[in-house]
Amino acid sequence: MNWVILVTLMMGDPFVIPYKSFEYEKDCAEYVTDVSNASTLAVEVISVAGFNDPVIDISCVVRREG
Repeated sequence: MNWVILVTLMMGDPFVIPYKSFEYEKDCAEYVTDVSNASTLAVEVISVAGFNDPVIDISCVVRREG
């Protein structure tokens, strides 16, 4: 399966981090919870959502085509 990082915002539409995917859910979850990846995730979120839309959730989901 192809796992991706889904970011859910308070006001905006949810979105997937565009340049990161994982073969296994465990790998995705480890990436998301690893503190050393926080700055990379922050840059990705800010580039899409800006500074004023609070993040409600970051989770790993299966990418579905269609």
